[in-house]
Amino acid sequence: MKHVLRPTLTAAAMAVALGMAAGVQAQAAKSGAAAAPVDKAKASYVVGWDLASSLPPLVREEVDPATVARALQSALSGQKPTMSEAEYKSTREAFVAQLQARAKAEYAQAASKNKAEGDAFIAKNKSAAGVKTTASGLQYQVISQGTGPRPGPNDTVQVNYTGTFINGEKFDASADHPGGGPAPIPLANVIPGFREGLQLMQTGGHYKLFIPSNLAYGAQPQNGFPPNQTIIFDVTLVKTGPTPAGQPQQGGAK
Repeated sequence: MKHVLRPTLTAAAMAVALGMAAGVQAQAAKSGAAAAPVDKAKASYVVGWDLASSLPPLVREEVDPATVARALQSALSGQKPTMSEAEYKSTREAFVAQLQARAKAEYAQAASKNKAEGDAFIAKNKSAAGVKTTASGLQYQVISQGTGPRPGPNDTVQVNYTGTFINGEKFDASADHPGGGPAPIPLANVIPGFREGLQLMQTGGHYKLFIPSNLAYGAQPQNGFPPNQTIIFDVTLVKTGPTPAGQPQQGGAK
């Protein structure tokens, strides 16, 4: 899925930045020029902004910005905490438990909502023109029929695809990957609905696959995907063939 996120200066990014600075300084030393210092106020602002931006929305909603600022200032100034070690520890543990409980409740609410909306979509889509339903519950629509071979369950296919939610929001597309061409995908490693749908196609074919959540990423996705999402893939099968030994998995239907 693609979302617009503010960049964050993680430890790794900071290390890279420092490494780049060292490289610039080395180059400057060769040329006899000194690296211009960064304005301290601006650098401090960037660090403070990035620290806040790196916090998940759930945490930001539960804290008082003024108190956070005071604690940050005290810590950076080397002052001792106003809490005892025991109070600090117990407060931290209680706050983490509170955040976990809220996150769990919100996740369950999202899962229930997505399941209901997906079931309603699949029920309505069943009677749409050209849509067929398999025994598993997968729905598909033939946009254009291919003439080449069909993939086997252990083949690697090359496909052009766009994946969307039922509201039309795109979460992945082969064109968005490096190179922008057809993505090679081993069918043995993908979600059940995508694997089944591709095996219905002949090479050169163009289908739409409507995949219920139980044939997609399910109620507890391991890849950050929203729970219980019914998804749609617009797929053109470019090529199919045996999967080479050790071929890495690619694509958005994992």
